Amino acid sequence: MTEENVICGGELRVPISNVSIGIQLHNTLKQSMEMPVFIDAFTGDSVSNKQLLRTASRLGRSLINFGLTKDDIIGVCSENNLHFFDVVLAGFFSGIAVTTFSAQYTQGELIHVANLSQPSIIFSSVQASSTVLKVKDQLKREPKIIIINQHENYKGCQSVENFISENVSKDFNIDEYQPVPVNVKDDVALILYSSGTTGLPKGVMLTHLNINTVHAVQVDGRYSLDVNPCIAFHPFCHTAGLSLTIRTVLFGSYVLVMVKFDPHVYLRTIRDYRIESLQLVPAVAQFLAQTNLLEKYDMSSVTSVMCASAPLLKHTEEELRKRFKVPIVKQRYGMTETTIGFMGHSVSGEYPLGSIGSVFPSVSVKIVDIQTGEALGPFETGEICCRTPMVMKGYINNPRATQEMIDVDGWLHTGDVGYYDSCYRFFLVDRIKDLIKCKGLQVAPLELETLLLSHPKILDCGVIGVPNERYGEVPMAFIVQTRGENLSEQEVEKFIADQVAPYKQLRGGVRFVSQIPRNPSGKVLRRFLRDEVKKLKSNL
Repeated sequence: MTEENVICGGELRVPISNVSIGIQLHNTLKQSMEMPVFIDAFTGDSVSNKQLLRTASRLGRSLINFGLTKDDIIGVCSENNLHFFDVVLAGFFSGIAVTTFSAQYTQGELIHVANLSQPSIIFSSVQASSTVLKVKDQLKREPKIIIINQHENYKGCQSVENFISENVSKDFNIDEYQPVPVNVKDDVALILYSSGTTGLPKGVMLTHLNINTVHAVQVDGRYSLDVNPCIAFHPFCHTAGLSLTIRTVLFGSYVLVMVKFDPHVYLRTIRDYRIESLQLVPAVAQFLAQTNLLEKYDMSSVTSVMCASAPLLKHTEEELRKRFKVPIVKQRYGMTETTIGFMGHSVSGEYPLGSIGSVFPSVSVKIVDIQTGEALGPFETGEICCRTPMVMKGYINNPRATQEMIDVDGWLHTGDVGYYDSCYRFFLVDRIKDLIKCKGLQVAPLELETLLLSHPKILDCGVIGVPNERYGEVPMAFIVQTRGENLSEQEVEKFIADQVAPYKQLRGGVRFVSQIPRNPSGKVLRRFLRDEVKKLKSNL
């Protein structure tokens, strides 16, 4: 601690790279012996590191020859597949920012996020293309659509191969190709989507410096994940899936790609590939803690278990320790706005059940009084704030939201409430912010409330997250019906399900009430709705 009640993780043992993440990935792929880098866990199909290098290099040059510059943005809308990272690396190589869209987005959701970043090109999978094609004419900037996982053109859209053939000569020399240099501190590498503390999704701008700092923390070793093959069921459009994959490629290992989480395929992959380190989210951790399927698969290769996205329930953590015979289930804490985790369990540290860990090197953290902003001492509860080179550049085209998130001294206000003990181990208590974390993904109550209020039979509403062992949290809606109307729970649930991704659906149920508690300014007083849920449970 260098300042009163500011906990510092200390200096990194390795320098933060001053070259682009694209140059680092290019060098790793170029210098490595040929081996698989992506393997489809369902089919066994694979892409080698040299194939990835060739496609990404040719595509990166194609983007430049097509006329794009570092002022442009390219998007990827796809489920996890073997070709997702062709586009990501091509953007890194060409110095063009990459934004990622969930293949589960509805038309309305995709229109909102695409209008934030306004990509010049959207690279889509065949599966996601129906939604992309339906919305492209409704966007502020109409993008070119290119298909990433089919050799031939599809529904009027070029394939990646045909796009490359049009924009790169046949004598293009891979060996002589060099990625475009960037301003590491200022140039944006990725634009991901997060709701921050409240509201609709915002575009989080992550620079090459942000990503390089994460990599330096991993190389440092004190908090590193095991450098082994990983199973990627985390969506590649999300910071967890992206960061895990970038790390694995940089360390010269390979990624087992899951298009979706399937219990048998996941356990079979652990067994067949002798996976040593598991990177989980609470929903998968809960499954592993409860399922009887573990008895059918050899799990003896597993030596390390880590969970991120949301804190684990203590009994889940205890069960995982027993089942996998590991001394601890490592945890990480962070958010999209900090690139990924900025605190977690160190390799050698000891942590009580429920602790989210200690502060990473290059990071400073303080717990502040929510009313006064004063930095608090051990065992005092307040908002978690951090300052680190991993903190985002800001929200794209939204300086006001950026200023609300990051103060003038560079402290990012997480909106989460926590405390630390006398050994500077941190614990998460609750959220100031209203975001619901379902399966590690963010759900903004305001987004669901806006949709609900568009229903002619709904006069008012409020949405909260309620605990769920499988998903972490799930949305629950309180509804005031328009006078004289008769609405069922099933109608409300279907109305939302038809408009949002599965993880945003009202799995917590629907309750009809006479009024929604609001403050004088009209803001929903969600704590009263949470109290109502507690009363309901106590009466059961």
